[in-house]
Amino acid sequence: MVSEGDDPRVLVDAMKSRGYRIANMYACEGMGSGDRALEIILVCPGDVVRVTTRIDSSFTSLAPENPETSLYEREIWEMHGVRPIGHPDLRPLRMRTRTEGWWPMSKSPRPDRPAETVGIPPNGVTGEGVFEIPVGPVHAGIIGPGHFRFSVAGEPILRLRVYLGYSHRGIERMLETPFSRNNSRMAERIAGDSCVAHGLAYAQALESNTEVPVRAGYIRTVCAELERISCHFGDIAGAAQDGGFAVPAAYGEGLREKTMRLNEFLTGSRMLMNIIVPGGVRRDIPDGKFEAIENRVMKIKYDLDELMEMLTETPSYMDRAETTGTLSRAAAEEVGAVGPVARASGVAADVRKDNPYEIYDRLSMKMAVRGGGDVLSRVMVRADEVTESVSLILQCLNRMEDGPIRSEDVAYRDGFYLGMTEAPRGELMHCIHVRKGMIWRYRVRDPSFCNWPALEAAVMGNIVPDFPLINKSFGLSYSGNDL
Repeated sequence: MVSEGDDPRVLVDAMKSRGYRIANMYACEGMGSGDRALEIILVCPGDVVRVTTRIDSSFTSLAPENPETSLYEREIWEMHGVRPIGHPDLRPLRMRTRTEGWWPMSKSPRPDRPAETVGIPPNGVTGEGVFEIPVGPVHAGIIGPGHFRFSVAGEPILRLRVYLGYSHRGIERMLETPFSRNNSRMAERIAGDSCVAHGLAYAQALESNTEVPVRAGYIRTVCAELERISCHFGDIAGAAQDGGFAVPAAYGEGLREKTMRLNEFLTGSRMLMNIIVPGGVRRDIPDGKFEAIENRVMKIKYDLDELMEMLTETPSYMDRAETTGTLSRAAAEEVGAVGPVARASGVAADVRKDNPYEIYDRLSMKMAVRGGGDVLSRVMVRADEVTESVSLILQCLNRMEDGPIRSEDVAYRDGFYLGMTEAPRGELMHCIHVRKGMIWRYRVRDPSFCNWPALEAAVMGNIVPDFPLINKSFGLSYSGNDL
């Protein structure tokens, strides 16, 4: 469904009153000089609505009434130079350097001027005994770069602001190629631990006019759930490690390794790379492997039970995890949180259930939802989802239909295309605008883009030593955010 209007606030208010929520927001330049459109994607169970509004060099900010749009509007200002009038906080979002008079997503050529470093402003919290603690962007450990600026009074955290963009790669501009070119390998490498999710979202957008073979849908679903299991074990292990529990952390990493070996056994790639292509999949799962896959998946489920027993029956870990880093349901909805982070705060939303893709509508699935919103709830949601992923994989193997695994009849026409999946971290969206056979605007909205602000909200009132534990329980991606 597409709606057009002069004031997006009126359209958004009307759609939200009917149960829709804002899932994406970005700017798209027109073919003419200075011609721009504001694009807003709203979703509800069973439906997706695109609202497009013509804008010039500015528009009236939606953020005062719709706080979840704040990050999107900061990005629009930073990448396109379109100012959201009335926005409460236009701090730098991703750009760590800036060239005067040029905007990264602009179609105009970059002027020959030196780039200037973008400064990080103070947090603005003052008072006796209040200090700022800067952390990063270089961290101890092999993780992405990000700057965390804490305002503290002693150990309690009064404010946290996160600044990313240090690994920005210009992915969206690199994907502006002929629509018929297969960019699946680039798309799936946006975030290396979510190759299937990004590859599926890209493929879905290209397949809007194509019927994908049913067997390919089953294989894609098996791969998507294996990827979810692998990511969740890594996050559970991380939450154990930063909670000071080395044995469960090592056990969880061992389970992640077992899952990745199963990935390699199934597809030839530990990270499930190069399996998803527009129209289907690159390789089949031989029927002779089904029994071995079932046995390994069932063993993973039994091992998960043992891991969770280690954690939940350890009083000192429960003391660290319960009530720590609590994100209320109201706060989760205000910032537009998605995925396990939102479901741990009681927000029942999952693309696989609400807007099924591939063959999820043929499978029996229970959505994992908890209400505590704390570290423990986020760990338990991931454990519940691993259990459900095992069930989904077994269902796929039992119901797998014979037939082709790829359709070559992929139509490439001008227009707007959308791909939406439930990545391990939550709702993932790829939007493509095609004009004269070329991708004119490619927009990726990774779940971490929505969930970094949720981390800022969750740490309020907690102590600095608990930040690593809270951070690990969110399991956010730097590369997924730094496109």
